[in-house]
Amino acid sequence: MFDTAALEETDEVSRMLADAPDWPPLDEVFDALVAAGRPAPSGWLALELDLASADPGELDDAELVDAVADLDRIASWAAARQSRLLAEFARRRPADPRDVAAQGPGAVSRWAPDEIALALSVSRLAAGQRLAQARRLTEALPATLDAHEAGRIDATKVRAICDATQHLPDDRAARVQDRVLPAAERQSRAQLVAALRRAVIAVDPDGANDRHAKARLDRRVVVGAETEGMASLWALLAAPDALAAHQWLTRLARGLGSEDPRGIDARRADLLVDLLTGRVTSRAAATDADATTDADTGSAAAAPLRPVDPGKPLVQVVVPHSTLVGADEQPCDLVGYGPIPSDLARQIAADAVWKRLVTDPLSGALLDHGRTTYRPPAALTDFVRARDVHCRSPLCRRRALDSELDHTVPFPLGPTAAHNLTDGCPLHHREKHSPGWSVVQQPDGRLTWTTPTGHRYTSDPFDYRPEPDLPPRPPRQARPAPVPRRQVDLDWTSRGDPHDPPPF
Repeated sequence: MFDTAALEETDEVSRMLADAPDWPPLDEVFDALVAAGRPAPSGWLALELDLASADPGELDDAELVDAVADLDRIASWAAARQSRLLAEFARRRPADPRDVAAQGPGAVSRWAPDEIALALSVSRLAAGQRLAQARRLTEALPATLDAHEAGRIDATKVRAICDATQHLPDDRAARVQDRVLPAAERQSRAQLVAALRRAVIAVDPDGANDRHAKARLDRRVVVGAETEGMASLWALLAAPDALAAHQWLTRLARGLGSEDPRGIDARRADLLVDLLTGRVTSRAAATDADATTDADTGSAAAAPLRPVDPGKPLVQVVVPHSTLVGADEQPCDLVGYGPIPSDLARQIAADAVWKRLVTDPLSGALLDHGRTTYRPPAALTDFVRARDVHCRSPLCRRRALDSELDHTVPFPLGPTAAHNLTDGCPLHHREKHSPGWSVVQQPDGRLTWTTPTGHRYTSDPFDYRPEPDLPPRPPRQARPAPVPRRQVDLDWTSRGDPHDPPPF
């Protein structure tokens, strides 16, 4: 791919070689880059790609994909270099004592953001955020910055790591970083965010429980104005409550039957309005056999609304056995949502509307099922969805609850069993069967996807094993016995001033 002859003909490179006679020949430089496999992002690689991609029509499909990926890595390399320069600039602009007292350690001169903002034509706020992130990367998250400079992760992933660890002290932030970086290169940003949420809970379980308890106090319902005569009704709820409410709306919507012309989203929206405004919800198109007679008017009324699977648990929560019994504080998983703190998982594990799945800490897997019929039974469907968590396309985050079960080896050549079933969203289900695409399921649960250009990508199974190297769990303190109301009154009046407000 490297055309050194063409490169040496350029005036700019000729001047560079004349100014630096000790440089090795260009062909040796490029050979060294290629010898290591995929060239590391650098100015040399940018120069080569500039020449090689000048006429995209001369590249085949695989070379186009490789060039696109290499240019993305160069962009990451350049952004990381900029972060190092910004961090050095911030160190050269220390804050005066008053700014340090107001902003805390790591503060810079109040005018430093203005210098960067003018140079980059961005807002003062944006410049300040860049300076703060650059210092955070160089001082607390150096491995993240190294991965960025090597082109293994892009700017969106770097920002995700910084955001997820901003409330943690440097030592715990570094532990989170070390957990997620090995897989971050192969993940989408959404997958990395999910891994970060789990790692933060594992590294700081007590803090995660405290933050959830604090966040739960902020639950609310808000109405927002939209365009075209529409409005949004938005609710901030605890994750189990929100997921259960959505699942119940979905069951009611599906219970309306296939004859209902509305889409599933419109059905859910209309049912939500009916339920919250006290209207009688009924089937939109009831048959004569389902119709009932209104006692007051004598007219036929629609049959009552019936959800599909009314007795089935609304939500599954996956809890390691050691966490369920209180021996440790492992992250737990709300199927269809993601990691949740251990205290929340223990609170909901015994609730009647939840299905509890306890995992084996050694294998990190659930039990298997086997079938010889085409359509999987409900128990096998639930198992596969809890096992896969998401669509098994390498980068897709569509929930398995909203996906379709697919035979990797088509039935009847392949059995209807867990080792031959995966979850795929409708888009990637169709993609799998498109010309040039293929998927192979490995014995360990990994899926190998091959694209029409011959590039291969791996989808790893969800791993329920406990997080390693958890901090020791402090012993739980016994809750104090409740104080009788009469004793509270006596204690309050005996404090001194009877005009002070009571402590409740």
